Amino acid sequence: MLVERREVLNITDLLSEESILLSLEEVTKVEAITALVDTLYNDGGIKEKGLFLADVLKREAQSTTGIGNGVAIPHAKSRAVTQVGIALARSHGGIEFNSLDGEKAHLIFLIAVPENADELHLDILAKLSTILMNKETHFKLMTAESKSDLLSIISELDKDDTRNETYETNEETPFILAVTGCPTGIAHTYMAAHSLESAAATLHIPLKVETNGAAGVKQHITKAEIEKATAIIIAADTKVELERFSGKHMVQASVADGMSKPFQLLEKAVSQDCDIYDHNHVNKNSKTWSRELYQHVMNGLSNMLPLAIAAGFLLSLTIFSSDFRHQFWEILSFFGDQTIIVLLMPIFAGYIGKSISDRPGFAPGAIGGLFAAMNGSGLIGGICAGLIGGFIINRLKKWTNYLPSSITAMSNIIIYPVIGILMTLLAMFVLLQPLTWLTQFITTLFQTMTTPLSILIGAMFGLLMAIDLGGPINKMTYLVGIGFMLNGVYEPLAAIMVGGMVPPLAIAFATSIFYWKFSKNERLYYRTNYVKGFLFMTEGAIPFVERNKKAYIPPILLGSATAGALSMATHTGIAIPHGGVLVTPFVFGSSLSFLLAIAVGSLFAALLLGTIKRKSNVE
Repeated sequence: MLVERREVLNITDLLSEESILLSLEEVTKVEAITALVDTLYNDGGIKEKGLFLADVLKREAQSTTGIGNGVAIPHAKSRAVTQVGIALARSHGGIEFNSLDGEKAHLIFLIAVPENADELHLDILAKLSTILMNKETHFKLMTAESKSDLLSIISELDKDDTRNETYETNEETPFILAVTGCPTGIAHTYMAAHSLESAAATLHIPLKVETNGAAGVKQHITKAEIEKATAIIIAADTKVELERFSGKHMVQASVADGMSKPFQLLEKAVSQDCDIYDHNHVNKNSKTWSRELYQHVMNGLSNMLPLAIAAGFLLSLTIFSSDFRHQFWEILSFFGDQTIIVLLMPIFAGYIGKSISDRPGFAPGAIGGLFAAMNGSGLIGGICAGLIGGFIINRLKKWTNYLPSSITAMSNIIIYPVIGILMTLLAMFVLLQPLTWLTQFITTLFQTMTTPLSILIGAMFGLLMAIDLGGPINKMTYLVGIGFMLNGVYEPLAAIMVGGMVPPLAIAFATSIFYWKFSKNERLYYRTNYVKGFLFMTEGAIPFVERNKKAYIPPILLGSATAGALSMATHTGIAIPHGGVLVTPFVFGSSLSFLLAIAVGSLFAALLLGTIKRKSNVE
């Protein structure tokens, strides 16, 4: 069997110094795109500037091309384009691009492709996305001193792309299949595919990748290829048709792992260091089950969080203005209290149920969450209600397959909501006493613990927020803080917030205090962490820390632990689960202590980072 890799154009064939804007600052998204369109028009690749701009903005209106990690790739196929081209703009201050991760875009690549060039369009998007995937590459592009330096960096990456090789498989040669896909389907799908293909070429491993992206399924895997394959790699955060791979060794990972860990995934697949996928007994895979469980809970949190922030704000506002008597203030107080007591847990549990079993799972999860809230079982009860409701609906779906079609047609209207809710409530009734006892025990234990122990707990919360900088441990710790807040204990959430603010602030402070150790572009790039840190965006620290985790993580952990400990030592609390320094006026206890904990932890970590950091070779 021959496995031939697709041929793609080199990015440097399409990008010239004339189409690079080295520093584009203080502009809007539309202004940035317009400036890039102007460069391509002046370069002669576009015949109607206004038409192409309209096509790009029309594509942007469908869904954002801000793919995250400071990167945006606006693009369009247009009859106004006469020659394929790419334009690049770099912004140290960042441009609001409605990115998937909510962050500003610092590298904006505009792709212009003629109207009928579908495959070329996707290949360029895939290749360009992959180049920007690596954090070290992103850093190099941001700190390059000139346009020629930028082109040299991209040119080196072009040379490393060896996907045009052809391999012949035989009985001794392992043949690997992979599927990539992401929920949005914009670029991560192709980034993961390109990363796996490049790694396979380096290792001389025959590989075929099927992409489940914006253009639908491409490079569809055939039955013959499945039979020939040694193992399957699934690097996807969206649903993939897995039944066809039953009986094959399968490595399951996120699309992010496909982008950042292609060699590890391929090594697992080649050595068959992975389970054999059995579609009929898929839940026996404990790793898959635990990962899915985390995703279900996080789905509930993301949908509940805006309401929790609003409710916390209303609650704080009415507490701080309790002496002010007015009917409107009484309305705010009522809705603040009732939202926390009545609404948050049903929303949280309902979306967990929906994540597990789609729309039918929402009602049982929500009713179970309300039952948990009204009977004092707190966040633990809400999680259990959502999981139970979702799994019950999944079981009911299997059972209804054996019923006549005339009855199953009524499933969504009668069977799922009625039986699902009744079974969920019954299960929660059985679990109520132990869940309530556990919640009350944890709350009472926390409220009555000694000061030294509370300081130690605060340090632990701060450390956990910094250990993976926005990863699963960070998110679960944050969820614990919200759980305490829902039970009227506000100190843990404050310690968690200050601990999460320290990593980006420490890096920003280090660039200011030890400025001679950083190049001019490094200072511009890393000082944007002042804003990220003050607004409680822990992920802002990732680009810096990724350069040398072993050296940079310990100082950040110590700084975050210090901030969390100081927050707990001064009995600082908050009821608003996001906002960073914006919640300072609503701090329970001393607002000064809240700010002092942030400052001391950040400066402590900054001094340690600055001491460790070597002077940059680039001035």
